[in-house]
Amino acid sequence: MKTIKKQLSFFKIAAAFFAIAITLFACSKDDNFNDNVPDYTESIVQSFKVGNKYADINHTIGTITMTLPSGSDLKHVAAEIKIPDSATILPASGTTLDFSSGPITFEVKSTNGAHRTYTASIAAYGNPKMLSFSIGDKKGVIDETKATIDVEIGSQDGSLSNLAPTFVIAEGTTVDVASGVARDFTAPKMYTILSNNGYTAKQYTVAVKQIKAPSIDSFVINGTVGIIDNTAGSIVVVMSPGTNLSSLSPVITLPADQTVSPSSGVNQDFSKGAVQYVVTNKEKLTKSYSVTVQSIAATKYAFLGLEDNISSLKDDDAKAAATWMQATYGTDFKYIKIADISAQNIGDVKVAMLYYLTPKEDLGFSATATDVSTMLPAALRTGSSQAQVLKSWVKGGGDMLIAGDPNPFIFSLGRVPANFGAARAPGNYVYSEFGCAGSNGCYDTGKAADDIWGLGMRDANNSGNRRGHAIFKNLTFENGEYLPLQNSANREVRLIWWQHFDGILNPSCCGSDAAAQFEKTMTAVKFGTLRHIGDAFGYGAVEFKRTDLTNDAVFDSQIPKDFKGHVFVISNTIVGYEWGSNGSTNTYQNNIEVFTKNILDYLYGLDNDK
Repeated sequence: MKTIKKQLSFFKIAAAFFAIAITLFACSKDDNFNDNVPDYTESIVQSFKVGNKYADINHTIGTITMTLPSGSDLKHVAAEIKIPDSATILPASGTTLDFSSGPITFEVKSTNGAHRTYTASIAAYGNPKMLSFSIGDKKGVIDETKATIDVEIGSQDGSLSNLAPTFVIAEGTTVDVASGVARDFTAPKMYTILSNNGYTAKQYTVAVKQIKAPSIDSFVINGTVGIIDNTAGSIVVVMSPGTNLSSLSPVITLPADQTVSPSSGVNQDFSKGAVQYVVTNKEKLTKSYSVTVQSIAATKYAFLGLEDNISSLKDDDAKAAATWMQATYGTDFKYIKIADISAQNIGDVKVAMLYYLTPKEDLGFSATATDVSTMLPAALRTGSSQAQVLKSWVKGGGDMLIAGDPNPFIFSLGRVPANFGAARAPGNYVYSEFGCAGSNGCYDTGKAADDIWGLGMRDANNSGNRRGHAIFKNLTFENGEYLPLQNSANREVRLIWWQHFDGILNPSCCGSDAAAQFEKTMTAVKFGTLRHIGDAFGYGAVEFKRTDLTNDAVFDSQIPKDFKGHVFVISNTIVGYEWGSNGSTNTYQNNIEVFTKNILDYLYGLDNDK
């Protein structure tokens, strides 16, 4: 034993000396390492001179700009260009060039292998001309003939909605929007340059394109659409029970100019757990996705709520609806906090209900004619992780009932195109009324029991007779024409909805032909309006149907054609869909419960895989 210990001690000492020797050798190698990265200072334009005037050179973005005296001949300009001794430049220094038609590109090459390009623009004093335009370190491409400027920014270079370009204009001119002022470039923007003489002007149209971050648009296995959480980098695919998970070939759709590994169509074994996929975009940025495939049935009814659990819901209407739903569906029910929505916890859900009505509680939700997203928590606004997951889930065949304040979620889903910051126009399906839209809405008290709110279901209210639909099973229509829902003394009120589509659809209001036009445009079915309305004015309830099958010839092409799920919305208006009675009594509470169950069960019964 003593001998073994001595041998071990010897080996430890020897190993230590060996490690030191390796370290010294490595250091010696580092000390003699030859750095072959070219010195880019050997490929720059040091000066650019025309006559006695020197140009301004921006080495960061590679631009050269200058203004010559008024009346200068820009078709025949010979610049004296200074570059390092080890470099060459094309076009060469002293070459006569035509700058009247726009920028000219110069390329500098050094003998050390470095090279750079510069874009040179020259104007005459007072000539309204954009000499350079950039966003961050991304240089715009100026086309003088078309008066356009195109800029491509990186995926990490900020949001298109808030970019501050920097640019240079000719001396002796002014511009309507100054350099450095932030603007929304989600759509092209105009810049007008005016000569100091007050007579000559030129307008440029600036379009900014942003490279997409690495992402997966769709992940489909044997027709089953995966639920994608791009923020978390996870995908869940719920296959029917009994599916063999050991040999599946996903079909993966990516944004343009992106690649994925393993590639689309490559057979994978998902039976042993998650499989990793890596997406690379044109910037060579990467994103990893963990893909899980489950062989289960989507059988759950879910309520999506604002708080951690049902008992902690602050809104009495949401609490009443969720409590009823839990009691009605038992073990088939699950509650999901909105902020916690993920591909994992929505995967086993067939139908989800999203509902709250908060004027009395004043939880801070409000809307204006230019922004309805503020009726939603941040987690449900366009672009949020949770909204993206729900959108992916609905596209994959999940169905939703949306009622009350969160009605604008139909826009977050991308199921109805709308830009509330723009004017009413064809293709922009903004709401037409914003009554009681403050955070405290309206709260009516002491209303008479015979002041009944409900859903108007006359044939003239819709494109035809809808009263025989499954969602009205075991319900009685008063006078054969409206469904009573509310007559409590105390009622919470909002009027944020589609009254009509004036300026958007033709016909826009208020006959059955207008309702039919809406249905064809949206692939939808209108179910009534307010109780007292005698024509087709107002959209009290609408089913937005799947779009992946057959759509009408007038279907709006802005709407994606890959929604397999249905979305039923009950408008945030005085149809009387209010679950809590605020300390008073609603004679028609049972109608609300039956109506809700009919809608949920109708959606649950849809086979969206066919």
